Amino acid sequence: MVDKEIVNTKVFVSCIESINKFYILKANEAKTVVQIQKQLNRVWYTASVLELENGMGDEEDNSEGGKEVEADDINPGELVIAKFQDNLFYRAKVLSIFIELDTSLTEVDMAEVLYIDYGNIGMVPITSTRPIPSSLLALPPLAIQCSLFDCLALGEDTTTEFRGLVNKGCLLLETMGRKEEVLEVDLIREMGDNMGYSSVRDVLVLCGKAVFYSSPSTIIPNVEERDYKQLPSLLAGSVHTVMLSHLHQLSHQQLPQLSVQLLSDQDKLALQLPSLMDQMGEVYGVKRSEELWGLGRCWPGMVCAVRDSRDKMWYRGQVVKVVKGRMVRVKYVDFGNTELVPAHRMRRLFKDFMELPAMATRVSMGVKVEGAEVMAMLKEGIDLVDLDMKIVEEGCEDLLPMVELKVEGNSVNNRLKQFVC
Repeated sequence: MVDKEIVNTKVFVSCIESINKFYILKANEAKTVVQIQKQLNRVWYTASVLELENGMGDEEDNSEGGKEVEADDINPGELVIAKFQDNLFYRAKVLSIFIELDTSLTEVDMAEVLYIDYGNIGMVPITSTRPIPSSLLALPPLAIQCSLFDCLALGEDTTTEFRGLVNKGCLLLETMGRKEEVLEVDLIREMGDNMGYSSVRDVLVLCGKAVFYSSPSTIIPNVEERDYKQLPSLLAGSVHTVMLSHLHQLSHQQLPQLSVQLLSDQDKLALQLPSLMDQMGEVYGVKRSEELWGLGRCWPGMVCAVRDSRDKMWYRGQVVKVVKGRMVRVKYVDFGNTELVPAHRMRRLFKDFMELPAMATRVSMGVKVEGAEVMAMLKEGIDLVDLDMKIVEEGCEDLLPMVELKVEGNSVNNRLKQFVC
């Protein structure tokens, strides 16, 4: 199970071996690392000075002092503090003990250590290690080992490309899963100039540096449970001002179904939709949009941004079905209609664009009708006008709300009954 605290959080990449083995540090723990370094190097610098002043120290006082560790004193798996190339001490875990010959062919006891707050590995003389202060033993390692989820490098330069993408500051971590102690993740870069965010996984794949392991039909675990907010349920007897957004095909029961946008809600949410779509146009309309935010794979339920082939505008969508290859059936959640679209017209939907609830509400009219002519007449009568919608029966999981519509006080339901008769 993935730790909820690290499902979606800001991080820094602290050490990189490959796209399948790197370490991250949570941004909110960066100050803790600094405090650890200050404490370690203040303690050991002070202890070293005392040793010099007292003729290399008092052998009886070494509980937290600067006494060097002997090869027989430490074992693989133990925590120590070890010097790095900058000659400062860091918390470390001993991985192995071995002997190495120096330039004068003298045997030197060495330790292979993992610097647990950064993730890098070093080879140090055992004389460059010290016992770890007891106050820092209880603090868990701050570096977290990660692997790019479902991503396979295509060459040695993949790591170089990856390093260039992630070493420029804070990133957003999206955790897809966990294998033992390794998190399977994506890293999201925040871009400037209204360009939003870009997935490091997607960029590596789209620029030819990596591929996805799995087939396009494999479902990625939706660990974030990303979904649109929903409008409150419509209560029986309540009346709402609405506008038609889509008239659906007749159901097998021949009851007209339509999607509407509520206009009379207290927060006037529908009035915020044009501004949101303008923002989406600014973000997704930039050059290299597909390279930055294109979707490597799609799966049912996935939220996305979709560009309409007719008006070229960007809309909020949700995948209904992957039909074949890169052809996907998508529902436009603010209007209610569905469309078969190629995946190259779809983009990653950013969190900022999910604050507004899905605006389309699907309802049914309790009048049986037949034929396209009646449906065309219905659409002509209710399109582009404000409608008064009364909830006759509340909806449930399997049934749509049943409604009566009125235009300027005249019942559309009654008109349909007269026309059918």
